[in-house]
Amino acid sequence: MDIYKAILELKAEKKRLDRAIAALEQGDGAGLPLTGRRAWNADARRAAAERMKKYWEQRKQQADSQATT
Repeated sequence: MDIYKAILELKAEKKRLDRAIAALEQGDGAGLPLTGRRAWNADARRAAAERMKKYWEQRKQQADSQATT
């Protein structure tokens, strides 16, 4: 491989890496996965708990009705 050609390819790769680093340092987060967990307030937790209780009650009723038939 020609050394001059290798140097040109490495410089082009360096430019791509510099642009990627600059984009990440700006902190726009475009395309990055979300991390962490969302905090729920007390009302949201209570509402979710009530929904899940209703859900499991329905599941239990369905299972009981299928067991008797």
